[in-house]
Amino acid sequence: MFENNSRLDRTVHHAKSFLNPNQVAYLIFYVTNRCNFRCDFCFYHEEIEKGKKAEELSLEEIKQIAPTIGPLLQLSLTGGEPFLRDDFAEVASTLIAHTGAPYVTIPTNASLPKRMVPFLEEVLARFPETFFRLVFSVDGIGEDHDKNRSYPGSWKKIVESFNAISPMRKRFPNLVLDANLVFSATTEEKIRKTVETLNQDFSYDNLSVTYARGEIKDPELKKVSAQKYIELNDCLENMKRKKEKRSLYPVWRAVRDISRHYLIKTVFNEEFVTPCVAGRKLAIIYETGEVHPCEILGKGVGNLRDFDYNFKKVMHNKKNKELTRWIVESKCKCSFECALAANVLWGKSSYSKLFFTSLKNIGKPEESE
Repeated sequence: MFENNSRLDRTVHHAKSFLNPNQVAYLIFYVTNRCNFRCDFCFYHEEIEKGKKAEELSLEEIKQIAPTIGPLLQLSLTGGEPFLRDDFAEVASTLIAHTGAPYVTIPTNASLPKRMVPFLEEVLARFPETFFRLVFSVDGIGEDHDKNRSYPGSWKKIVESFNAISPMRKRFPNLVLDANLVFSATTEEKIRKTVETLNQDFSYDNLSVTYARGEIKDPELKKVSAQKYIELNDCLENMKRKKEKRSLYPVWRAVRDISRHYLIKTVFNEEFVTPCVAGRKLAIIYETGEVHPCEILGKGVGNLRDFDYNFKKVMHNKKNKELTRWIVESKCKCSFECALAANVLWGKSSYSKLFFTSLKNIGKPEESE
């Protein structure tokens, strides 16, 4: 376990995760498919409707899986709404302790502050060397957010959760508080104003935008204006950068910015930008134990329950090798931002752009307050 390792050990561990071509470094772990929201742009809506009927991995099963994953650079804990899981703190702690992930991302609809605060109090103190990026899903201001999220009163929950959690950053330098917006047909008209309001009235560390992807509940929401997305992208890039305490934060911001440019080329220009590393450096574990290289393809490579809960066995089996080969040879491309980010990190052709974009993303200390 990496929980009490020295700084040198951690550095070596992170290097192995990044450099080893046979080690997944970016893992997205679905802790549940349960959600209290029913958003029309959700690509996971069919699984969410199953709720508790799905065979969710138990904590004991996750404790068997965690030691087989190996060192991670990035761990994302998602759902559904992850804070609906009663043992979420134990699940997160188990995975972090065994993988040593220095960066953990948790997207949330921010509707459960009474669960979120105790969770953060526990994990932030237990893993001071791990940076936790909590990402609020925000899709409008006031009633617009409630409507887009199909959940009356959800904007009030955003404000309540922000007011409860934002001050925690003073006590826990390993907490990063971000907001993410979904770009869809119902949000595109007001999304720039939403971004500007969030930037002016809230002290989020970062603002990001996700393109409505996959087989969403309402396909009409994907009929969006490329020009509006490009204008929004320009708006985000021109915003003043705040200084963060998260290590290498200019690099992660640069990855985000370059990924948006890749998305524009892929979605709106139908260009092939770079070979995809899904199934090699990036992988998905769903709440049922199914392992996929990508959220978009809909092609699994095995269930952990059928491989003695051994993640490496699944990743090294014939099915995954064949699928990852097909992904590269077919020049597979999509709008999955996590895959685009992984392609920036592990695509050598992006490194010069990554270096110069990182320089532009260094925040100023006086803007951090």
